[in-house]
Amino acid sequence: MKRIVSIWLPLWPIERLKRAQPALVPDDAALALVEAGANGIRITAVTPQAAAKGVRIGQALADARAVFPELMTQQADPRRDRSALMRLARWCGRYGPNRNIDGEDGLWIDITGVAHLFGGEEQLLNDIATRLRRFSLTARVGLADTLGAAHALARFAPSTPAVAGEGRTEPSLARLPVEALRLVPDSVLLLKRLGLRRIGDLYHLPRAALGRRFRSAKGVEAVLTRLDQALGVRGEPCKPLLEPPALYVQRSWPDPLIASEQLQSEMRLLTKELCVHLSARGLGARRLALSLYRADGSVAEVRAGLSQPSWAPEHMADLLLEKIAVLDAGFGVDVMVLAAVQVERPGLQQETLATRLTHEARAEASELVDRLTNRLGAARVSRIVARESHIPERAQARVAALARQQPGTWLQSKCPVPPPLLLPTPEPIGVVAEVPEGPPASFTWRRVERRIVRAEGPQRVAPEWWDEITTKKSGTRDYYRIEDEGGAGYWVFREGLYGRGEEELPRWFLHGLYG
Repeated sequence: MKRIVSIWLPLWPIERLKRAQPALVPDDAALALVEAGANGIRITAVTPQAAAKGVRIGQALADARAVFPELMTQQADPRRDRSALMRLARWCGRYGPNRNIDGEDGLWIDITGVAHLFGGEEQLLNDIATRLRRFSLTARVGLADTLGAAHALARFAPSTPAVAGEGRTEPSLARLPVEALRLVPDSVLLLKRLGLRRIGDLYHLPRAALGRRFRSAKGVEAVLTRLDQALGVRGEPCKPLLEPPALYVQRSWPDPLIASEQLQSEMRLLTKELCVHLSARGLGARRLALSLYRADGSVAEVRAGLSQPSWAPEHMADLLLEKIAVLDAGFGVDVMVLAAVQVERPGLQQETLATRLTHEARAEASELVDRLTNRLGAARVSRIVARESHIPERAQARVAALARQQPGTWLQSKCPVPPPLLLPTPEPIGVVAEVPEGPPASFTWRRVERRIVRAEGPQRVAPEWWDEITTKKSGTRDYYRIEDEGGAGYWVFREGLYGRGEEELPRWFLHGLYG
């Protein structure tokens, strides 16, 4: 059963501003944040001192000043508020990989299967509340089987943290007001007019009658949906902030680690633990993410990719060491999480009599590719794959070295076997041939004439049918392997055929060089 934590930050915009610029928010000040809109300047957030004077969110600034002339104001900044909330959501990854923001002043965390790492749910909630309090943030916390129930407990329960035990969602929500179901104001007003003030009042009402009664009321159709989501009868999509990992392991310490040697040693232990889980499941990691959660509420993250599925801890550690060596531990790292973001089952490999040598060679090649890619960047390291084409320059393609190899990618090329050095594009040459359809007797390339002493061919390559339709030419190629007086080898071809009624005469091109 899922367990979801909801965190409500009722004073988030003001406390975020105070953390960023303390001078703008004096202690114990009656202050409000304001924002200009189509209907004038409105209040978007207030301190408890201002609220005690009758200032409320959504009120026009002119009306608030009429009630309390001494009201201090600052400009609201929703963009920075949201950006800081996203950073806080990333920091909450220490409590579970699946988390995200909830509205403009809240967060949610899926702690399913994680609580035991903190000594239980109660200790986990206390840790959340304690750390947020150290960050000078006012927070209310709720825990339940669903996001809707946790959201309701965090915002409307009489005390915090508020916990609904597993399978105890219905009785835990019964005494909360209907506002806790995340309904629009019109829906709340209509329900209260009917005497339905608490969530428990809705439990035993006939669902069909409730639907008919509110059929024409704007927004009330959501009442049953929200109730079912809170009780777990109907699912609610919860999109996490980041791609959820396939597997992850984490370590935490009561005293934050600062020394680089300590971080590297703990990271190696994490890679070994992760590889044990991967090996037990017959999986290999393709993408890794290492997150370092600092004591000051910030997060540092490094990622590494692998060209082949791997569960080799030393290789993983080597890839990550290069990146964490330059990270600043700040006030110390108290949680480290290593996640296998993408995993795959290793594919079947062709074996030879020299099995051990083959395995070692493959491992060394893939590890070299991984090191180069993670050091230089994924866009700068590529590999060659075969494509189903008779045209030599189309028979191969470059793809990213870390790209997934689809089954059937390594096909045998259907084009003639090219020389070791294939030019990116064929270069035109001037040719003298003894007979029109015969091999060259001599040719001129890059202003140098070369006399041919040996020739082998031709080997004909027909054009692909769509090229003939597009260009209206045959494009047939006759390839020759030739050698000049100095022993240099060339791969040339004649494009086009004589006596086929084509407007242009056949042309010759140099396509590759032999050693």
